[in-house]
Order: sequence, then structure tokens, then C-alpha cells
Amino acid sequence: MRTSLVTAGLLLALVSALPAQQENGRYQPIGAWTTPYVEHLIRAGVLRDPDPLTRPLRRADLRRALSEVDTAARASGVRAIVRLLARELEEPADSVRWRLDAAVGVLAASDARRWAERPSADSAGIFPQAGLAASLEMPHLTLVTHPAIDNRLQYDPDYRGAKDRAVGGRTNEAYAVGSWRYVDVFFGSLGRNLGPTEAEGLALSTSPYSFDHLMVRLGPRRLRLELLAAQLDALPPWDSVTSAVRYFSLHRLVASPTDRLTFSLFETALYTKVDGVARSWEPWALNPLNSFYIAQYTGPEMNANISVGADVSYDLGRVRVFGQVFVDDVQVDRSDPGDKEPPGYALTLGASGGARGGALSWTGLYTRVTNLTYRTPAREEQYTRYGVGLGRNYSDYDQATVRVTAAVVPRALVTGELTVIRQGEGDMRDRYPPVSAFADSLTFLTGVVARTVRLAAQAVWTPRPDVTLSADVGRHFVTNAGHVAGATDGRWVWRVRGELRRSYSGSVR
Repeated sequence: MRTSLVTAGLLLALVSALPAQQENGRYQPIGAWTTPYVEHLIRAGVLRDPDPLTRPLRRADLRRALSEVDTAARASGVRAIVRLLARELEEPADSVRWRLDAAVGVLAASDARRWAERPSADSAGIFPQAGLAASLEMPHLTLVTHPAIDNRLQYDPDYRGAKDRAVGGRTNEAYAVGSWRYVDVFFGSLGRNLGPTEAEGLALSTSPYSFDHLMVRLGPRRLRLELLAAQLDALPPWDSVTSAVRYFSLHRLVASPTDRLTFSLFETALYTKVDGVARSWEPWALNPLNSFYIAQYTGPEMNANISVGADVSYDLGRVRVFGQVFVDDVQVDRSDPGDKEPPGYALTLGASGGARGGALSWTGLYTRVTNLTYRTPAREEQYTRYGVGLGRNYSDYDQATVRVTAAVVPRALVTGELTVIRQGEGDMRDRYPPVSAFADSLTFLTGVVARTVRLAAQAVWTPRPDVTLSADVGRHFVTNAGHVAGATDGRWVWRVRGELRRSYSGSVR
């Protein structure tokens, strides 16, 4: 961690010498109340997506995109949403400004997990929530912190913090970011999703709770290099009690050659000690111009779990198509003819669009993750953080989803959803199979396959700018429940939430 702090400090000091420009680096978090409205407008073609393969978006980018919207030919519900978002994102013109966003709310839910598609065991309850987000924005530097109370965390199996307190909570965001026209330097904690926004990213998503990392952007936003680096939790190898601290690096090239096309190429590296020697952040994994795949063959000290992939988003007019592929391990050099190691890969394909002047939007997608994706024979190279996937939190499954959203009344959205999930018995946290067990049957949907059909509806309504009500109600029909052949199950999965907000802002002269 000392290395990470020194690196971040040196980068911030370096870019502070650049000519200052009024570049606002504050992000609108993925979990913000505005997200359903923003994503609906983007899918419907009303709002230009400032960064089609990256979330969260910067508030300044969203504000500019909203200012470009011509609402004259739009439905009344759409016009109301545009006004609502413009009010929320409005900022004073002062060069140094501060803002406090206070929120209190309550969540009633059938279970405590964040994702309705994958509910946890019954842990229904009513969970109080509250938060205070504070920001200080300067011409080239932004500071943000957002501590929050959330008693749901005490029952969420994906949360690894303290669960024996009367009041649960965590800091949702805490970061400093220096922003210039061709350079961003970010250090802190923030939830990110890389790839098509309609699905969790395959390389990095919000499956793990937000964690501290260093991220650097080099180049204009239409053609840029990005590097993300983080320290992960310690994990002992199989058959050992000695844990090894692990490190994660991701870099990608993002290009938007036209307003319609955006694509990216990325590599990830997850590495830990070699031959018993502990490691830390290493230069080869902090070089955004380096090839991780090539670097791992230059010396044994650079051994790592390397993955590669690509994303694409293309706007055809009324329809946008998107895709992502993640390759963990595909055998191209079979020096041993008896090595039939199954391929490890994941992919997402889909499309979205809108109709009726932006009053309707829809999305459909198919995604697949094979059995051995995200793991290697070395347990400490497992693609997880505290047992939760850095990209997807599940392997050996596929999912098809269709959603249709309507702006039925001003400042309200209603969504209908149909999702089908097939889940094999493979798990990225399981031990890697021995070579003697390799077979095509290990590739995808292994063992007894459980199938879940989810019929659901979501609604979000902001009757006043400072009040938001939301609900998600679904019925799950499960066959081969618990991977037991012939077993069936059905359950209602629901979440109902209300939130009251107050904002205070000013300038420092």
C-alpha cells in the first residue's frame, strides 16, 4: 500500500504542473437515483451516451449531453425527465465550489442481496439507510467522500465487512481525481462497470463492492489509454495456510472513431508471489503501453493470470448493437497432445433501442460464462476479491434477458422483464480440475443444470426532485433447484425503497 500511495502522489504532482483547465472530474455513481432515467434516455436515443462502454459517467459530461437534447418532438414524460436531470446536475459557475448531498431512506426486501436475479437465502427485512456525500471541486482537482449507513449489509453474503454491529455501513465512494483535457489521475474507491452498460462487465463490474484503486487516463476521450491497478485480499494456495497478497491490473484502449462506433481492447493481470517470494505492484503491470500477455513470458517473476478481451457498441440509428468477449484461457499451443484443457471464455451480445419519441425503450441480451473462466490451478490467482468476482460473480452459466421500459407519467418509469438463467454446477471458487479429468463436458453447463425463469416488473417515480420511490417485484420459477434433478421451486423476489434527499452547495472565494 505504501507503493500505491507514493505512485499516486507522484502522478498527481506530475499532472499538477500541466496548464489548468475547467475539467470537472466528479462522477455520478452507478447506484445514484438518476441512473434509471439516464439509461432509459440513452437507450431511447434521446440522450447521447457520453461514454458508451464506461460507467460511471462524469457529471460534467452528462450535463453537456443534456444541454444538447431537443425536447420539442419528445413525449411529455420524456421532457419532464430531462428537466428533472438538468436540475439535479446543475452546478454554479464558480471555479471552486462545494456540495453536500444528504439522503435518508428505507428498503423493504425479500432478501438482502443487491441483485434480484440471484437472491440469497431468505433474509427478508426492513433496512434503514442514510448517507452524506460531500464534494469539493476545483478547476483541475475534485475531492469526494460518501459515507453511508445501510443495515442491509449485515445480511448480504457478498459483503465482507463487519456484520456484528448494531448499525451497518460503509463508504460508498471516496476519491481524489485530477482532470485535464488529455489526462485523468484517479485514486480512491468508486464502483465501475467496463463494457456494454446493459450487463455487468466481464472484466470489471459492480459485483464486488467499490474498492480502492489507482486509475490513469492518457489521451483524448475519443482515443485513450486507461490503466487501473489495485491490491486485492490475501488468499492462501490450495493445501496451504500461508496467504499470498494479490495484485490486479487492467489496461485498455478505448476508441470512438465516429459518433456511432465505440470499441475497446483490454488486458487484465492478476498476480501474487512466485516460488514463495512475495510481490507488490510491479512496473510491468503499471505500464499502460505494455502487453501483459507478452510480458509474462519475459521472466518467471512476471508470471500472472492474464486475460484479454474486447467491447463494441455501434449505433445503427434506431437500434444500438453491443457485445463483449473475455478470453481467460484458450489453448493455442498444445505441446502435450493429451492436454484437453477446456476453454475459459465469456461473452455478451445484445441490442437496445427506443420508440414513441423516447417514451419507450427496450434491451435484449444474451450472455455466457464457461465453467473454468476466472480461475486457474493456482487458487491465489482466482479472479475474485474477498470471494466475490471482479467481473461476473458466477461461472458455468448463461442468461437471456429482455426488458421494455415506458415513461408512463412525468418523472416515472415502468419496466417489464423476462430473464432465463441456466446455471451449471461449476463455480469459480472451486478447485481447478486435474489434467486427468479434462473433457469437453467440463466446458459449459456441467452437472445437473438449474434453470430459473424470472418474470418481473420495476418502477421508479420521483414525484418531487428530492423524493424517489422505487420497486422491483418478480416471480422466480426454478427447475432442478439446488442442482437436484427434478426438484422445483418458486418464490417471490421483491424490493421496495423510498428516499428523501437534501442538497446544499456554495462557492469558496
